[in-house]
Amino acid sequence: MINAISIDVEDWYQVSDFESVVQFSRWDDFESRVVRNTRRILELLGRHSIHGTFFILTWNAERFPELVKEIDAAGHEIATHGYAHRLVYTQTPEEFRSDLQRSLNILQDLTGKPVLGYRAPSFSITKDSIWALDVLLELGLRYDSSIFPLRDKLYGIADSYRFPYVVRQQGSQDLIEFPMSTVRVRQTNLPLAGGAYFRLLPYAFFRWGMNKLNREGKSTVLYLHPWEIDPEQPRIAARGKRGYSSHYWNLRATENKLVRLLQDFSFAPMREVLAL
Repeated sequence: MINAISIDVEDWYQVSDFESVVQFSRWDDFESRVVRNTRRILELLGRHSIHGTFFILTWNAERFPELVKEIDAAGHEIATHGYAHRLVYTQTPEEFRSDLQRSLNILQDLTGKPVLGYRAPSFSITKDSIWALDVLLELGLRYDSSIFPLRDKLYGIADSYRFPYVVRQQGSQDLIEFPMSTVRVRQTNLPLAGGAYFRLLPYAFFRWGMNKLNREGKSTVLYLHPWEIDPEQPRIAARGKRGYSSHYWNLRATENKLVRLLQDFSFAPMREVLAL
């Protein structure tokens, strides 16, 4: 089985956990480490001859256009993570459409290629913002990877279907949802996708879960951020959206776990796994 690997290209200070102390208007005030960290991930993928999907926060693309071109030139898929990393359910449909269109214009101008995929900041397409799927279809996106089939204070649709499916259709145009991967244990969906879960849970759990789904004929999707392989990044005190922040937890574990996954499993861009 071929699994999807994806990178959410955002800088260390652009995360939802820091919104209360790092306002969007101050982003230029912070040290940027996104180029160096993204190039490190490109190096790791290249060493294993693996291509993936890079969901780019396009505020960064405006400032570092050559990084987008490097990712594209290396054969990876360019997708959008929006422009300003605003949670979808905090926006109106008009604000969301404007942010998304701005991001698409920037990426397509840089690469000369259509953007097929979208991932919402912090998986913020929930039951309260499910209308966003209609906007994605309207703007010509082919797939979304924003829905997490579990319960969390910040995101999730616990009863959502767990594997890729057509989530919206209009005429001959389909929008496919590639939900974040979970493994079913008894009556509970356990996270198998990446991020803090990947940093905190033992590698053996991920290997077991991915093997289990692959044996069932299901592809998984892995995600991580460039800042997750950067344990030396600056420190900010923040309580996060849940009353605590997992941002700095076990950063030193990410790179070694990623390398093991790249050795143990087959990966490709999301568009390839979805045959788009």
